[in-house]
Amino acid sequence: MKNIIKSIIYELLHSKFLIRIYIMLLLFMVLVTALNINTGEKKGTSYMLADNPVILYQFGIFLLSIIVGTICGEDYKDKVGNYEILFGHSRRSIYVARTLFACIVSGILCTSLSFVPIITGNIIGQWGNGLSLSHVVIRNLLMIFPYVRLAAFLAMITFIIKNNYIIMASGFFLMMIISVVDAVMENGRSLYLSIFNLGLLTDYQGWNIYNIDPVSGIVEYNSYDSSISTGNIVGTILVSLIMTAFYIFMGYTLFRRDDIS
Repeated sequence: MKNIIKSIIYELLHSKFLIRIYIMLLLFMVLVTALNINTGEKKGTSYMLADNPVILYQFGIFLLSIIVGTICGEDYKDKVGNYEILFGHSRRSIYVARTLFACIVSGILCTSLSFVPIITGNIIGQWGNGLSLSHVVIRNLLMIFPYVRLAAFLAMITFIIKNNYIIMASGFFLMMIISVVDAVMENGRSLYLSIFNLGLLTDYQGWNIYNIDPVSGIVEYNSYDSSISTGNIVGTILVSLIMTAFYIFMGYTLFRRDDIS
């Protein structure tokens, strides 16, 4: 298994495509943050994140599909999996090594990407008083769990369909429609689907009222609650770990009987 992981690391370090995608998404998130941080009357990074929470995970979902597709499905093009079996690696070691590594790498990189708007906003502007910075940091760190869960699911699908391009395309499709999905699931965010869980972690409950000022006219006041309950923290961790283990088990059950050619 160590040799498989070493070969994966070597492939990733020499994968110009994956590196370029990560840098491109990082720069694009910087640009989106810079364009939205000081628009309207509510200025500051905290207000931007409260009003546009999908910025935190929209691009991460696409990056995750690229990483999983590359680690788990890239070798199907040249039948490297056959060589790994011929060199004495078991199917279990191949599947577990690639799936776990894909989950860990995608979880770390996608979670790190969610901090780009926070860092960029604080550099070029101000945080503002819309949200508590410590609460947002905790919520962002928890994103690693639904990311890992989604990566395990996509890894399972990759080993079944043996096509990394379909996995990458599905990530791009989700990235494009995530704003619509977030609007639809506004009252249905939950722990039981990874995308819904990401929406729950970025759901900053708020309220607003209007007042009439003799000089400024109609003035809008907004307030948000960025705290997260213990139930959501524990639920995010437990559900993600349980579902990740389930996807890995089911994927291996199918993979060990599958024709790898």
